[in-house]
Amino acid sequence: MEGSNSESGLSKLKSRAKGFGSKTLDSLKRLKSRMGNLHNINGKLYIKWPKINFKVVNNRRFIASIGVIVLLVIILFSLFAKNSYAVIINNEVVAKVKNKKIAAEAISSIKSRLEKECDSAVAFKFEPSYEKVRTSKKELYEGKDLEDQLIKHIDYSVKYFIIYADDNVIACFKTKEEAESVLEFVKENYLRGINEENLKEISFDENIEIKEDFGQLSDLAKAEEAQKLVITGTDEIKIHKVDSGESFWSISRKYNISVDDLIKANPEANPERIQIGQEINLIVPKPLISVKTIEESKYIDKIDFEQKLEYSNSLYKDQTSIRVKGEYGEKEVIADIIKVNGIEVKRDILSEKVIKKPKEQILVKGTKDPPPKKGTGVFSTPTRGSLTSRFGMRRGRHHDGIDIGAPIGTPVNAADGGVVIFVGTSGSYGKLIKIDHGANFVTYYGHLSSYKVKVGDKVYKGQTIGAVGNTGRSTGPHLHFEIRKNGTPVNPLNYL
Repeated sequence: MEGSNSESGLSKLKSRAKGFGSKTLDSLKRLKSRMGNLHNINGKLYIKWPKINFKVVNNRRFIASIGVIVLLVIILFSLFAKNSYAVIINNEVVAKVKNKKIAAEAISSIKSRLEKECDSAVAFKFEPSYEKVRTSKKELYEGKDLEDQLIKHIDYSVKYFIIYADDNVIACFKTKEEAESVLEFVKENYLRGINEENLKEISFDENIEIKEDFGQLSDLAKAEEAQKLVITGTDEIKIHKVDSGESFWSISRKYNISVDDLIKANPEANPERIQIGQEINLIVPKPLISVKTIEESKYIDKIDFEQKLEYSNSLYKDQTSIRVKGEYGEKEVIADIIKVNGIEVKRDILSEKVIKKPKEQILVKGTKDPPPKKGTGVFSTPTRGSLTSRFGMRRGRHHDGIDIGAPIGTPVNAADGGVVIFVGTSGSYGKLIKIDHGANFVTYYGHLSSYKVKVGDKVYKGQTIGAVGNTGRSTGPHLHFEIRKNGTPVNPLNYL
């Protein structure tokens, strides 16, 4: 049954193939003989394939055949694959290109782009390597796609110029001209107040060098910021605005810095006269670079006089007087004045010429034992001068003492022995000294310019205790002198 069906199926196939020619029929015959039998089942044509059974007779020949097949596959792949190069950066394959030239051109283009963006020369921190590989066309990079792929893996540094001071990095700049301009600014900052005609030399106290190098873009400094940093030593800013009643002393206590450092931080401010609202710098400058200047100066200097000591029994042991007043001599000096950051550190004398000789001073020292340091009840005139105002009513008010006119600095002596009970400023008296002489007597010495005693000192009659002045409520240099008995002012002229 199966045979007849197969034959009828083949007959049908032949009849349908007549229109295709004799070659088609021959092909069908060969198909029947080689591939199996045809079967017609329910009007449909099927081919029954024969079972393939084989036995490996020679193992070596079989393995060799497999190897040949694998080799043929590789050869076929090679025919369709492209010869290409892997671009390796930092031991990592980052892209595949058709040839090395394409990669080199892309890297060069990236370098040009970065140099334009940074406005400076750029150096890459790698050296690309290449490895020959085979890959399909779709895996290859080129053009902008290649640049975008490479730049993800590229580390670069920019060219800059570094100022070194004694091998310490001060600042980095884009150009050498910027670095040089900062150094010139620092020099000019310390030329203020110097007559440049007398300037013999200006240099840096440190070994200054400008070196070319490559580094991070973020390291670059702006010229204006660098100028301030080099001069002050810091970019930190701390300012205090002066409030009512404040002084350098109170500000220094508030911020725990010394008055000396506060003065250094504010060289243009007057420590004695700061104003409300004035800004006080709290950062002491510590320059990163020191500027050294040498200027030749011609000036007149004084020559100290010698002093000769003589003794006299007409003076007490603690008294001295000038018998011959000395005079300073004068000399013309030419010197090199050496300054660092505007502060004089040394003076080299080049020449000296005496134009006036000094005059010797003769000082007389007393040898006589002083009187007892207690009151005697008898008072002496406290200073030399003229009586300018008496005890009693004066311009509608009571004047409690006498005024003795004398030049400022004239010695004031204790009118009698006693103990100093007050030294200081007291209202209209100005600078005042009070001495208790016992027996309920106290003397006052007002309008002084200076003191030579302190509270608790025991003084003898005639001992110098201060100097005539013009302090307090005074119309001119004089000594206001009072004698008080039991606390009440009495006329001094009755006791002198």
